Amino acid sequence: MTTAIESRIERLVSVSRAVLDRLERGDKLSAVLPQARAVANLQGDGARVHWLDCEIYGMAHVPFAKRPRRTEDEKAGAYLFCELRRAADIRKLTVTGVLAGWPVDQDPDRSMVVHQGVAHLERAVDEYGDLSPQEAFAPATDRDLQIDAMRNEHQRILDGVRAYVYQYMDKIWSWALQERENLRLLGPDYRIVIDSLDALETGVGQELVAALANLGSDNPANWCAAGLLCRNVVMKLGRTLWQVPDETWDSQLHGRTLQIKGDKELNRLRAWLDYHHQRLDPASKDRFHELDDLATRIYQGGSKGKRALRHSEAQQLVVDTFQLVKALDDLTSLEPVTEV
Repeated sequence: MTTAIESRIERLVSVSRAVLDRLERGDKLSAVLPQARAVANLQGDGARVHWLDCEIYGMAHVPFAKRPRRTEDEKAGAYLFCELRRAADIRKLTVTGVLAGWPVDQDPDRSMVVHQGVAHLERAVDEYGDLSPQEAFAPATDRDLQIDAMRNEHQRILDGVRAYVYQYMDKIWSWALQERENLRLLGPDYRIVIDSLDALETGVGQELVAALANLGSDNPANWCAAGLLCRNVVMKLGRTLWQVPDETWDSQLHGRTLQIKGDKELNRLRAWLDYHHQRLDPASKDRFHELDDLATRIYQGGSKGKRALRHSEAQQLVVDTFQLVKALDDLTSLEPVTEV
């Protein structure tokens, strides 16, 4: 059964790709922007939703627009709108009340160019039209030069907005493709695992994300890097979760004393597992034996990344690492142990 998360990602992949295809075909930008806004809204990007509203309606005509802009998303969207229309000095190209404290351009023509939406600019460019042969070789009047300068300014803005929309949609599409592969490999709960690791504030979550990204490469060196990153996760978990200053730990799981002092990160994680193993109900004890074995396999398998790893091996290491972290989070909420 498809989850809501998986459905959303599939929607992001298809709609962002559709916007990119329309831009590549050369469709009118004003016709594409509503679809781009739907992508930004689905992504939950409030700042760019507001920016695209400004592009669609014009800054002064966004429905229910607040003046001055009050929320951070509104301010960021308005700033981006002005930034894409910037000529020499963005502070001179604002509209009254858009961003408090910015001066207002006294030239009505330039102010008008700034706050107009894309559809208005496209119509203006079309109305200017191309010069006939007679007009092209006729002496230019001041009015001709002014019209030509205004047309170029309109076109410059349209080209800049088109380029930014394309870049933005391409970024979302690439992210959504990667996210879809991650979900297929690890399941819909994988983001919960990342968030749990990020809560430790050690960078472990980002190392797992990087390991996933390396799997998508055709370069065997990146597969090795993925394996080493999984090994690093085990090491960082050991350093983070076991903070007891003692140099040894008597482990029931291993039936021996573990050396903790120095570079013994795997033993630190083993001590942390054994600590919880001794305190939980008997029904959970076998699970800790399994997780201890899994952590050891990840550590040893990831170490092979110093030499060579097949893609299937690297992929299994990533899957195992996510399963390890998810199980630890379910059983213990990844709470560090600082004293015993």
